Amino acid sequence: MGSRTRLHLWACLLLLAVPLTPLFAAAAPQAAAQPPNAAGTVVLVEGDVRIVSAGAPPHAVKLGDVVSEGDVLITGQVGEVHLKMQDTGFIALRPATRLKVVSYKADGGDDDNAVLRLVQGGFRSVTGWIGKFNRAGYKVRTPTATIGVRGTDHEPRYIPEGSAEGEPGTYDRVYVGESVIEGSSGEALVAPKQAGFASDNPRTKPRLLASIPKFFKPSPYEAEIAKKHAEIQLLIDQRRQERQKVIAEKRAALQESRAQGQALMEQNKEAIAQQKQAAEEQRKEAQEKREALQRDTQAATDMRTAVQEKRKALEADIQSGTLTVKQVQERRKALREASQAAERAWEDIKRRRRQLQQDMDARVDSRAQAAQERLDAAKNQRQDLRGKRKSLEDEQDSTQQEMKTLRQQENQRYREELKDARKKAQTPPDAGKDDKQDGKSQ
Repeated sequence: MGSRTRLHLWACLLLLAVPLTPLFAAAAPQAAAQPPNAAGTVVLVEGDVRIVSAGAPPHAVKLGDVVSEGDVLITGQVGEVHLKMQDTGFIALRPATRLKVVSYKADGGDDDNAVLRLVQGGFRSVTGWIGKFNRAGYKVRTPTATIGVRGTDHEPRYIPEGSAEGEPGTYDRVYVGESVIEGSSGEALVAPKQAGFASDNPRTKPRLLASIPKFFKPSPYEAEIAKKHAEIQLLIDQRRQERQKVIAEKRAALQESRAQGQALMEQNKEAIAQQKQAAEEQRKEAQEKREALQRDTQAATDMRTAVQEKRKALEADIQSGTLTVKQVQERRKALREASQAAERAWEDIKRRRRQLQQDMDARVDSRAQAAQERLDAAKNQRQDLRGKRKSLEDEQDSTQQEMKTLRQQENQRYREELKDARKKAQTPPDAGKDDKQDGKSQ
């Protein structure tokens, strides 16, 4: 076997030894760690308001910030923050409040949920489509109770031990709809214009209060918040359908990407199986040819040895003088024929050896070329999928920018409405009448 052939053979073996599955697998989009679900966007912030996210130090909240699963919102003694929730709902945190978003999912499906943990203070919540279509998925948990809703505008509050505000425990005031306060000893159904209470004492059953406690104080934005329930009800169905469409498109794109990766892996497996089968058949064929060549080489060697022995025997007989001239001629003729047959056999062996060598070189070249083509195909497919993924990322960035712009416009509109509401509240009730009277007198 020549040096070129050996190099080709080793190159082919090395190429075939490279597992192609990782190459195809690399072509498919890698599954990145899923970020926590977004819960809401900050549309108003006043005073001392901080947020604590996983793996990050507390920092001040600003307009447009996104609050996600696992985040904790903390308001100071004069702090207030309003959130526009992903399910079109609305939350307004009161001062001196600590609220954690335990879990949140608003994809428009039956498994949507919003689980909030109120550690201290209170907040007003106008529920969106989660509270309407999946009431069991909406829960507000406190150290002593769990609050559920039935399409509600309500205000949970938790007073810890040692507070001067009132009796320690969980409170819930309902503006619209109903809520249920569940404690270890029972539950209480709270209707509009009522407040319920669950004591810190686990043996005390939750109950309705005779009147609304005084610590439920309205904020300067209470009139605007009171309008939220009606506004949200008009948007719930539309926003939920839009969300379902977006999630369905994302899932379809992800499923398509996974299917492409799986198809590439299956193609790779099939190609490897076919290659192994072809290589095994070629190996068997080459082995049979080598064995036949070895047998024929041995036969040719025997023929040459026999010719040599006959030649020696003829020379010995000639020297002994036992042969006639005619016998010598006949034996020499037979010896020439045997020698010629042996030479023809050796020439055939040389030809077959060259053919076997050429076949091996051709197979090595073919395998090397096939392996290179598969590598090139995997590279091209990987580049193609990277291009598609880049296109999706660009589209996602564009969508996020559009959403950011819409949020900014919504925040600006919300602030202008609040400003107009304040101006109206500061305008004396009879100012308009005086202007009309002045007009008439003129």
